[in-house]
Amino acid sequence: MTQPAHKRRICSYDMAEVSPEGYVLAEEQGEMYFCDARCLCLWAVHFVTNPRRSEEQKRIACELTMPSGERRKFTDFIEAAQWSAANALQGDSNPWRENGIKVD
Repeated sequence: MTQPAHKRRICSYDMAEVSPEGYVLAEEQGEMYFCDARCLCLWAVHFVTNPRRSEEQKRIACELTMPSGERRKFTDFIEAAQWSAANALQGDSNPWRENGIKVD
């Protein structure tokens, strides 16, 4: 008997397979997966600082699911990039940690 196909989750930054404990960043077009806070931060900061990206692309709302299962909604990728930088650098007192809205 054949097993159902398993969808492999590949990190959008370092192209490694992402464990179930990874980060998931979703927007209306689909989901992106990240191995850890470092990969999420590097990808997000590069995305919003890339001069080839239009402002429209940077202003798309997104939702992040963290390894703990906690979810946050962000008004745009810029807000998500700020949060991910503060999170990756463990800036507990950084005001960017307040970006986004916790989702129940």
